[in-house]
Amino acid sequence: MNLRARIDLAVALAAVVASAGLGLLTWMDREDWRQHLPPRVLALLLIFLLLNRALHRLVRRPAREHSQALRRLALHDSLTGAVNRRGFMDRLAQAQQQQALLSLVMIDIDHFKRINDRHGHAAGDGVLREVAARLRRQMRGADLLGRLGGEEFALLLPATDLAGAQAQAELARQALRREPMAIAGTVTASFGVAQWDGSESAADWLHRADLALYQAKRRGRDQVSLSGART
Repeated sequence: MNLRARIDLAVALAAVVASAGLGLLTWMDREDWRQHLPPRVLALLLIFLLLNRALHRLVRRPAREHSQALRRLALHDSLTGAVNRRGFMDRLAQAQQQQALLSLVMIDIDHFKRINDRHGHAAGDGVLREVAARLRRQMRGADLLGRLGGEEFALLLPATDLAGAQAQAELARQALRREPMAIAGTVTASFGVAQWDGSESAADWLHRADLALYQAKRRGRDQVSLSGART
């Protein structure tokens, strides 16, 4: 039963409740209503409880689940299943409030425009999905993968220092280039790694990781570059 049908049923149940309430008022106008108060009231309360439970199961819970599903969709990239930029930045800010040891890895697919030009945008979408899948297979349980836009991804690594993040980034780099993709052959990416210094804003931290990523690009791509401490 879809949500609209559930709402229609809820309206019908509400009409039943209203009818029962009017019947109670009519009955209470009678002179002998006090003699029959306990059983009548208990029966009416039982009806209300049953109807309230039915409303919860038919409308309130599905509506809440529907709302939660919409929120999940709003915070995830439909193509790759990764968290989108908005969701990633929200989680980044939350992590900064909860932990002191955090690292960030920025990832950019090398020569992605060339892939689109040679094989078409459908092939490019397939590459994005496969890159996300390979990155996800290298992640640990608490890590978070985000797609920040276009061919750019990011990994949030809780409880990970710079050396640990470098090792994770290297595993991801090798996972991407190890096996050619059926769609576009060998696909590589460049990686920029930055450890949070404990006080900088999420935007500043992201910027440092971005600078490290561009350094990897300038050095020839398909490599991991580390960000130094904030100056």
